[in-house]
Amino acid sequence: MTRTVREMVVDLKLKLRQSGWSILWLITFFWVMMAVVSSFQTYYYFSLMPSGPPAYRAVYLASLFSLLWAVVTPLIFLLARIFPIDRNTVRYNLPIHLLLSLLVGVSVRIVFILFQIVIPDIRPLSTLTLEKAMSDIITSFDYQAMVYWVILAIHHGALYYRKYQEGKLISAQLETQLLQAQLSGLRMQLQPHFLFSTLHTINAMMYESKDRASEMIVRLSEFLRLSLENTGEQEIPLDREIDFIERYLEIERARFEERLNVEYHLDPTAYNCLVPNLLLQPLVENSIKHGIARISGGGKLRISANVRNQSLLIFVANSGPFLSSDPLKAPEDGLQQRRGIGLANTSARLRALYGDGHSFELRNWHEGGVEACISIPVRFAPSDQPGKPLDLEERFTHEGTYR
Repeated sequence: MTRTVREMVVDLKLKLRQSGWSILWLITFFWVMMAVVSSFQTYYYFSLMPSGPPAYRAVYLASLFSLLWAVVTPLIFLLARIFPIDRNTVRYNLPIHLLLSLLVGVSVRIVFILFQIVIPDIRPLSTLTLEKAMSDIITSFDYQAMVYWVILAIHHGALYYRKYQEGKLISAQLETQLLQAQLSGLRMQLQPHFLFSTLHTINAMMYESKDRASEMIVRLSEFLRLSLENTGEQEIPLDREIDFIERYLEIERARFEERLNVEYHLDPTAYNCLVPNLLLQPLVENSIKHGIARISGGGKLRISANVRNQSLLIFVANSGPFLSSDPLKAPEDGLQQRRGIGLANTSARLRALYGDGHSFELRNWHEGGVEACISIPVRFAPSDQPGKPLDLEERFTHEGTYR
């Protein structure tokens, strides 16, 4: 998926808003083209007649024919709305349109004949009698009725296309609402559990070091501030996601101290790539909870990102026990029981945002432990959004290890 759901919704809204003018331009273009084609055919036919009428009459006649039907086309569109043809009304409205096609076709032909009488350049060469006029109407009403049905078919085609576009808009809006609900659900799952654990740690620190407890409260406030700033955004630049996860890791480091060693290996071209909001937090939380926390001497957490072949590759690896099986291949209920609801939510969000354009897997890490691997299409944030944070250099050494 190369575009976000929000961009699709905006595009569809603009198209539907401009549909009224688009129909008028379509009518004008269609009948202008019909006038050009008909003029050429009639001009060529007259030019082959040695004693026929002047060839310029072809342009006048074709233009008059197209002009009359261009004026009548909005009326036919109106009749199509009043008497729609669908599964429920076809039995009743189809005969009505059959009658209307005859009435409109005959009326247009009568007006066409009257204009021929009034305009000298297209006046019939011989005297136009009532019998000749009736003969002309009778012999041409089938063609006039056919033009009516062509216009009616074009209207229904455009109507069904518009309904399809409106359906896409509604579907995109529902998909956006679903993703927003999933994001809110993930945030609600994160904050209570995380707040209780953090407050418990702060409470324990109060008896050991008030300065450390105060510092952790500041870090917690910064974490919650960033969480609120990102509320409602489906995708954010990777640098903002990293900045957010750093606040989270600062608090976790206060709990684990030297047992938690964090490394970053980030390709500079990946900083401004868009990623799902709160993508890393459940992965990092699982890495700490199911990996590093189970090692008495602590372990390593490595976050990597690079751009390759129009894909953004993100890796979150941790020291700890190996996987006996891939929990992502388990049913949703089994996934929630074995690795928590965070992975299930992450997997569902990636599937909703990118469809078949993404991959998400857990595998054993070659350095010992588990590695989460995510691949999503590369899309860069708008140029007015910040790229690499100004203080990012201060937080990393040139090797990419957290200070």
